[in-house]
Amino acid sequence: MSNNPSKSIVYMGILRNEKGFTFITLLVTITLFFMTLPFIGYISKTVTYSSNYDEISTLQFFHFIRDDVMKATNFYVDAKGLKLNMKDGTVVSFEQYNNTVRRQVDGQGHEIYLRNVKQFELKPLPFGIHLTITSIQGEIYEKSIIFYH
Repeated sequence: MSNNPSKSIVYMGILRNEKGFTFITLLVTITLFFMTLPFIGYISKTVTYSSNYDEISTLQFFHFIRDDVMKATNFYVDAKGLKLNMKDGTVVSFEQYNNTVRRQVDGQGHEIYLRNVKQFELKPLPFGIHLTITSIQGEIYEKSIIFYH
């Protein structure tokens, strides 16, 4: 054991040259914060928000039509829209109704498949159908769907 007598009081030495957070640094920090605060408004205005909701909904519509065409036994395009003869004997039709494209089964019901449509064009092809959709914003979407016998 050591020959040094133990002391009942223990403390740590504090160095006098340590620097802490002072009132001056607080004032400088607050000043810099409030000087940069107005620029956040300008930066947020320059960031543009773009929504691709119409594009995604149109692509989803193309998938729905493709699935129905694959289930159909025959199709024909008339002045109103697309008619599909299904395997169970029903006739499914897609046509423009105001600014929407709707689906009907045997002329009954009303399922809206796409909104904000300015023009819905169908052209029969030897191997299927060519769809052209013009949105209200003027964007044009096209898709050729192959009819499998």
